[in-house]
Order: sequence, then C-alpha cells, then structure tokens
Amino acid sequence: MQRPNANPLAFESDVLDEHIHALQGDKPIAAFGLNALNSILGGVYPGLNYAIGTAPGKGKTTLALQEADKLAAGGHPVVYVSAELPAHKLIEKSLARLSNGELALSEVSECAVEDHPKHLLFEVALGMYRSQVAPNLCITGPLNTVELSNIVGLVTRERGEVPIVFIDYLQLLACGVTADQQFIDERLAITSCVKGLREISNLYGSPVIALSSTTRKSYDSGKSPKPNLGMFGGSSAVEYGFDSVLYLADDDDKPEWPYGSPATGTPLKLIALKNRYGTLGEARLDFDGAHATFRDRG
Repeated sequence: MQRPNANPLAFESDVLDEHIHALQGDKPIAAFGLNALNSILGGVYPGLNYAIGTAPGKGKTTLALQEADKLAAGGHPVVYVSAELPAHKLIEKSLARLSNGELALSEVSECAVEDHPKHLLFEVALGMYRSQVAPNLCITGPLNTVELSNIVGLVTRERGEVPIVFIDYLQLLACGVTADQQFIDERLAITSCVKGLREISNLYGSPVIALSSTTRKSYDSGKSPKPNLGMFGGSSAVEYGFDSVLYLADDDDKPEWPYGSPATGTPLKLIALKNRYGTLGEARLDFDGAHATFRDRG
C-alpha cells in the first residue's frame, strides 16, 4: 500500500487519528527463519531497511538466500536482486540446504544428471523448492533502483501484498548503472542507491534487506577489529540510511560448555551495530558452508 504524501500545512490535530492507525498496524509482517535475526530485529517490519555486512567468505549470500527462501515458502512474495551470482547458482545453494545435509553444495550439479546415484535426493530437494519456494520468489539480475521500484509495484498489484526485497549486494548494485547514469565516485553511487532503496520502502512499505561488503582495510590486516559502522563500504550512507545494521563476525568466544552449545560449523555471531527501533545485542550462528546452511546456536 502506498503511503500518502505528507501535507506540510497539516497540524497534528488534523492527522493524529491517521498516525495512531499507522502505529496500531506497525507489526512484523513475517518472522525470519533464524532465531538470531528475530531476537535482534523482532521480525520483518514493513517499510524498514536492514543492512547485513561481513568480510568476504563469511556466507552473507547464503544467509540472505536462506531467509529469502524461508519467507517465500511461508507465502510471502520475495524479490531477490543478485548483482553477483546468476540465478542457477543461487538455486544450487538452495537445493543443497533443502536436502538436509544429504547433498553437499559441491555435488548438487552432478546429481542433476538422471543416472547419478544421488539423483533421487536431488529430485526430492527440487520438488520442495518447486512447490514451496519458487511460486513466491523472483530472482533478478543487476538493475537500478528505478527498475526495482517498478518490479515492486508490479508484484504489489499482482499479489495484493508488498514483496520483501533482498539486495545482494549493495556496493555491486550501486556501482552499476543507477538511475540511468554511471557513477565514478563509489560513495556517491552508494549514497544514491541507498536513497533509492529508501524511496521504495517509503512508497510501498516494502522491507528491504541489503547485504553490504566491508572495506578492505577492515580485513586485510589479518586481525579481527572490533566491528563498527566505519567498516562498511560507503559507511556514511549505510550508517544513516538504514534502520538496522548488522555485522556477521567470527565468534572467538569459547562456549560455556556444558551450558553453551558447541559449534557444529564455522562459529559466527551476528552483532547489531545500529537498531533504530530496538536494542543492540548479538546472537550466535553456525555456518555450514559445505551445505549452504546457517543454524542457530545457543
């Protein structure tokens, strides 16, 4: 639903009931699949923009795709903008996860062949994807925010529900063609892209979940600096343009065993660096890269 244009001459006595009505309806439209995200963000709220950043190789695409698939399987329309991987490589990750550990990511493509010993497992995962995820998931390649706004509008009209938008990832989307022009300065490009995403959220009430790279300086040293907003590429735009900013970091803390759950994959923790409508905190995850799966821990 599109938001009405603000009347600069209206006093609050004239529009108070409208604002109270909006406040009463300010509830999550969906829950994330991972408790780690729900515990920090409280669910997927309409019109909010979320940024998730991490160093290369920490699984940000896997995390976003897992959540996109879960939301689509729950009946919510999802638009996934992939500026890096083609759709079939994303589906490969999804099938590995849906096989519940039976298929490694590295063998999914081989199992697609009918005479492969694990082809039946592939077909089971594919059947789940075809019936549960695919009907509500739209994967697009690189596009600009004007084109994205048009897609969000089309989905909203056809489905009667605003889509949940995933951007994979912000810096690649921004530094391509944005609003029919090529930016030379990366920060200007990211600022324009973030502004465009905000306009989409304001116009349609569509939640936007954008992945973000971090600066090379933040990980080239070989050390793990304390996560901060300055680590994000185009940091000022990310800091001010998003409602919540999360960082996926290595979890070097030892579990309080037997009270804390041991890691079953690469131990990571999700840290809230900014949470405009909530509190800051962190939650623990395990990343099973071989099967393209994140799991809650602790």
